[in-house]
This record gives sequence, C-alpha cells and structure tokens, in this order.
Amino acid sequence: MDKLKIKFEDWFAIIATTIILVTTISFGTRESPLDYTLSMIGNRFDARLEFIAWGILTAGLLIIYVLHIFKLGAFKHKKARKYLIRSGAFLVLTVLTPAMEEIWPIMHKLHAIWGALFGLSLVVSLYFFIKYLREYNEKLFSISFLLLMLSVGGSISLLFLFGNTGLFELFFFISISLVLLFLELTIRKNKI
Repeated sequence: MDKLKIKFEDWFAIIATTIILVTTISFGTRESPLDYTLSMIGNRFDARLEFIAWGILTAGLLIIYVLHIFKLGAFKHKKARKYLIRSGAFLVLTVLTPAMEEIWPIMHKLHAIWGALFGLSLVVSLYFFIKYLREYNEKLFSISFLLLMLSVGGSISLLFLFGNTGLFELFFFISISLVLLFLELTIRKNKI
C-alpha cells in the first residue's frame, strides 16, 4: 500500500505541474502575451469564465502541491502554511475581481493588489520552506533559493522590460511550477 501511495505522489507532482503549465500557457497565449495579460484576456475577450476557472484550478493545485512538498520535507511551519493559503485566496480574488480600468478603475486597482499579494504570499511561503532546507542540505538550499530568486527576478525584469504584458505572468507561473517540481524530485532523492 505504501508503494502505491508513493507512486501516486510521484505522479501527482508531474500531473499537477503539467496541468498548471498547460492551462496557463494555453490561456495566456489565446491572445498575444506581448500585448495582453491573463487578466486582460479574461476580461476583454469574452473569456471571463475560463479565466475564473483557470485561477481557481491553479490556486487549488498550488496549495495542494506545496502542502504535499511541505509534508514530504516534514516541514511544520504555521506561518508558511498561512501564507500559502492566503496566496490561493488572493489568486481566487484576483480572477473574481473585474480588471477593466476604463469601466471600474477602483476594481482594477483592487485586482492588481490581489495579484501582487498572491505572488508575494506564495514566494514568502516557499522562502520559509527553502530556508528550512538549509538545516539539512546547504547545497539544496542554495540551488532552491537561486531558482526561487530567478523566478521572481525574471518576472520582475520582464515586467520592467516589456511593461504590463502577459510575459511576466507566464514566466512566473512556468518558473514557479518548475521550482516546485525541482523541490519535489530533489527532496525525494535526498530523503530529507
């Protein structure tokens, strides 16, 4: 029974990563990511329900997946869990809040705040976990921290280079998914 559970958990990591990547890329490239963010696509191109479904699915998968990684690493940190749950709630609030500046400027600002809080909360939660890894494996901590900073730094760089486009969002979701997959596979291999 334990072997079956471990096989399921191994496959879950790959399936969750694949679903997040495929749905994000598929939705984010419905229109040009050089011109439109995920929010713009969801609010301007008659894709509101798909945008909401994507956000809820992605939030749920991220929470389940990260909690699974915490469990795998025997990480019991209440603050990290709270930040993780908040990140999921902020992503859901982001997709539920209309983002059409010309019609609802206040809602548009609130949408942007929720989106920023989602990213910040998720990164803080993952930072607590990666910092915890330092107790067990300095090299794993260094690589994981570098990957997390590349994900955040790359997203922010794309935001400054190309403005408010879908590029920085796609980069963030793709790179965070790959960071999570790296953590999953590395922790299993190192048996922390």
